[in-house]
Amino acid sequence: MSAAGSRPVIEVAVVQAGQTPADGDAALDELIALFEQAAEGADLVVFPELCTTPYFCGVVNDSRKAWAQPVPGPATARFAAAAKRLGTAVAFGLYEDAGDAQYNSAVLIDADGTLVHGTDVHGEQVASYRKTSIPTNAISDVDEKHYFAAGSGPVVFDALGTRFGMLICYDRSFPEYWLASRAAGAEVMLVLVSSMGFRETLFTQELQVRALETQTWIVAPNRGGEETVDGKTVSYFGRSSVVSPRGDLVVSAPAHQAGPIIRATIDVGEVAAARHDFPLGRDRQPGVFRYLADAHAPAAVPA
Repeated sequence: MSAAGSRPVIEVAVVQAGQTPADGDAALDELIALFEQAAEGADLVVFPELCTTPYFCGVVNDSRKAWAQPVPGPATARFAAAAKRLGTAVAFGLYEDAGDAQYNSAVLIDADGTLVHGTDVHGEQVASYRKTSIPTNAISDVDEKHYFAAGSGPVVFDALGTRFGMLICYDRSFPEYWLASRAAGAEVMLVLVSSMGFRETLFTQELQVRALETQTWIVAPNRGGEETVDGKTVSYFGRSSVVSPRGDLVVSAPAHQAGPIIRATIDVGEVAAARHDFPLGRDRQPGVFRYLADAHAPAAVPA
């Protein structure tokens, strides 16, 4: 990282985890080994969505709800101990049990092993980001609504001298979540993904457009390779990527492979430079957002 007083330069490693064992302890053992490998020379290591389990939402099986765990809990404890030992921050996705509901969540742990609390759109302090939009559709053949409640919106986390926004997989489809994160001060977006199917051909292009629109760095780990859950085999397309605030694809991992680690240098100072050179924030018209809010408001109930 850079000297005090200047914008940080962050060395990031992105782990394209996949082929995750169903046994929770074995899965964590593999993830910590990947963390140790990725941490060399890195300030931050980022893993995909729901990386502590196989992606199980392609089938309906209520026994999978036993995989949910609290935050903080066993997975955060293992990663926190490793982060402190390695002196490297880490972000990863997991199945969160909040007691009254379960969520598709992501957490950020600082280099000293501290679970970083973020601020949500309501100004509340929260320990995790919870996926905002929950997909159920025939195109991707997933039913996440069976397993997860919806989160309450974007969250920002302060660590490593910058402000991170988080999104999870399907959330990347909604430009307003990106713009809300930027409005909340995000300079680096962590976009944790477990994606397969028809969006592969557009994956990096979508990220590049969102980076250009929000003028943020994007770090996007995707699950890679084949997994079989309850007799159903799916190949996750990988292509984990880092994109600059000007929309340039800095690095991308191979397709359909589990285990690759890609690395990039994130100069957070480039965020301000991109926004100065191409002042989208200055020229945005807030009235359009008011129109969208009114258009999506529930219809008034007749007296």
